[in-house]
Amino acid sequence: MRYSPLLPLAFLLGCATADQPATETPATTSTTTVNRAFDVPALLGLNANEIARPLAGQGIRPDQNTMSQNGTSGTSETVNTYWHDSTGLDVSYDPATLRVNSFFVKPKSGHTSNYETLLKLANVSRYDKRWSIEPIATVDNPQLYTGVKLTPQTAPAAAQ
Repeated sequence: MRYSPLLPLAFLLGCATADQPATETPATTSTTTVNRAFDVPALLGLNANEIARPLAGQGIRPDQNTMSQNGTSGTSETVNTYWHDSTGLDVSYDPATLRVNSFFVKPKSGHTSNYETLLKLANVSRYDKRWSIEPIATVDNPQLYTGVKLTPQTAPAAAQ
C-alpha cells in the first residue's frame, strides 16, 4: 500500500492520454513546386500569328527584338521571344508560311543545372511523344543548360 496515494494520479494520467487520438506529424519533403510559365502543348498546331493571342492573355510579354536568319539551304527562319517572369520562350517559324519549327525554353539567367525544371515551366513531360526534346548544354560546362529545344513531331501519313 505504499503506492496507494499515487493510484489516483496514475488513473488520471491514463485517462488523459487515452482521450487524445494519436496523430502523426507528416514528414516534410523538400520538393519545390514549379508553377508553369508557358503552356507549350496548347500552342501545338498554331501558326506564328496565332501564338501571340493565348500568350498575351496569360500576362506574357513579347520581346520587341525579332531575329531573322537565312539558312545555307535557302530556308529562312524568324524567332520571336516571349517572357514570363524569368523564363523565355523562343518561337522559331518560317516567315513565308508562319509554320512553327520549334520552341526553345530558356532561363533569363542564361543557364540552369536542371533542364527538367524548364520542361515543367513549359508544361511538357519529357515522356511526351508529341515533342522531340533536346536539352542544350553550355559550351564551357556540359553540366549546365542554356535551355531546352522542343520540336513538334510530325504525324505519320497514315495517322493524318
